[in-house]
Amino acid sequence: MMKSSKPMLTFPVHVLSRQLLLVIILGATLSARCQTIITNFPGLTLNDVNAFGTGGTPPDTMGAAGTNQFVEFINGGFAIYSKSGIEQTRMSDVTFWQNAGISSGTMSAGLTDPRILYDVGSGRWIATELTVDNSANKVLLARSDSADPAGTWKAVSFQANSNFGDFDTLGVDSLGVYIGVNNFNGNSFTGISVFSIPKADLLAATPSLSRMTKFENLSSSSYGFTLQGVCNPGAGSGRGVICSIDNVNLKYVDRLTVTNPGSGSATLSTKVRISCTYDTTSLTAENTGAQPSGQTIDGGDHRYSAAVRQVGDYIFFANAITRNSHVAVHWMVLKETNNVLVGEGLINDTTYDYYYPSLAANHNGQILLAFNRSGSTSPAGDISSYAAVGTYSNDTVTMGSPFLLKAGTVSNFALSFDSAPYRWGDYSTTMVDPTDENLFWTIQEIPAASANWGTQVALISLATNRPALAISRSGSNVSLKWPLSTDPAYGLQSNTNLVNTNWTAVTNLPVFSINQKIVTLPVASGPVFFRLKK
Repeated sequence: MMKSSKPMLTFPVHVLSRQLLLVIILGATLSARCQTIITNFPGLTLNDVNAFGTGGTPPDTMGAAGTNQFVEFINGGFAIYSKSGIEQTRMSDVTFWQNAGISSGTMSAGLTDPRILYDVGSGRWIATELTVDNSANKVLLARSDSADPAGTWKAVSFQANSNFGDFDTLGVDSLGVYIGVNNFNGNSFTGISVFSIPKADLLAATPSLSRMTKFENLSSSSYGFTLQGVCNPGAGSGRGVICSIDNVNLKYVDRLTVTNPGSGSATLSTKVRISCTYDTTSLTAENTGAQPSGQTIDGGDHRYSAAVRQVGDYIFFANAITRNSHVAVHWMVLKETNNVLVGEGLINDTTYDYYYPSLAANHNGQILLAFNRSGSTSPAGDISSYAAVGTYSNDTVTMGSPFLLKAGTVSNFALSFDSAPYRWGDYSTTMVDPTDENLFWTIQEIPAASANWGTQVALISLATNRPALAISRSGSNVSLKWPLSTDPAYGLQSNTNLVNTNWTAVTNLPVFSINQKIVTLPVASGPVFFRLKK
């Protein structure tokens, strides 16, 4: 973390009683582009989902943060973690859907392409996944009954396509739920579909699809490729927004509008083509990432594979493109009200490949962009997870340099049942914590071993204010609380006399609740002072 050279500051806060005093001692104000990794823990692996009997490759790396938990939902597995990274439960994706009311017969052909998000407006979780029947495969759609992902869920299903609907996407705003699929007949791409569902119908005591509007078998030349409904946790404008790459010329972003998304008579506009600068490679190009072993990684194509997110008037999205013989992350910021691309840039260099990006932004003007990086020389070229911090304000967007989240330790990722370039992705996920906008979560794929993919969850704080220590008393106990976004280098200390310097570390481990660290102690018989010290 970047630190000022200013001296430490002492702030008396308040006197709770004659027996207890609270003092906060902190560093000076933090840099506006400071980042701190709060939590970094491994998620499910290929070996884990193989143990369920539901293994798949790639994992389709997907997760979401709620009020008190982080949920991972990947091909073959569903897991819930505390915000400190402690696993609370895990199950196969098949078990998850059975618990939500989907019959085993519906899933008999297998499952693929999970998506999950936490909807701030309703305090519910929403998830999708596809069955892999060769024809008339299904979209599975579920929502939780509460903000607790370990509680009950209810699910519905509908036909993705008369042949095969692939690569489902998921977007949610204040009125609608938007699911897109790419349609195939065998190996032949035949077009795209998007389904608009009133959110109130999905959240009803018994979820309903009776007012779902289907826009099926559309031409990708007219509407774009891989339609991503925009996730907008705010009140929004009363219209849904869908973004995609242009399937005629990659130098354009396509934007569609869904009117009346909260009704059974939603309509879909024709596309608006918005010119971009960097994406100039041919439509058929595939991105390929290098490894030190000489084996390569499939970096996917140019679609916006991760969630597209909106904050206020701005929409944030990214893709990976081939540039100067390397894979680059291409990020963009679109102003929704006038379809102007106010920000665009690349994360790239002549040494490494960058791929499977995802990004999110908060209302404080901060952006986190996360992705994989690899190269031809070990250890720096081992597949690792990285991120970059950006800012936006008054139609001006900047992006910083990459920083390491988790270093890879495998130089030769290769799967015995696959061939180079080895499958990877098919996406990563980045989001703002719903109860603290200083906190950003990201989940990315990373090798667990040369023949075993893994996933990695990181929690990054972009807090720029001094952390605050609060105290409360209940009976014979006191609770000390400070934000989870606080740099972990700060420790809680106590002292019985401010005149001396004998501060002692409080060794009680904090518990986590709604993004607060909480330490509970018995009330002492005499004065006690507390501080956070780095």
